[in-house]
Amino acid sequence: MSFFDLLIGFIVFGYAAFSLYRYTRKAKGGKCATCEIEPTCTTACDAADWDKIIAEALQKEPSTMNATTKKD
Repeated sequence: MSFFDLLIGFIVFGYAAFSLYRYTRKAKGGKCATCEIEPTCTTACDAADWDKIIAEALQKEPSTMNATTKKD
């Protein structure tokens, strides 16, 4: 085995170990720690009224869709 093969193997397995470590560290933090919008989230996931949030999103969606897809 050459040095290049060992280096590539070390990089691949090192990154896999780092990713596994990072995933387990986030998983220990709970549901909000793994959420991708966590830095900008203003509500707690458990306290949110999801029916109300979905209804608001559905009301806002058509007006934004018409403005962006309207062509002359």
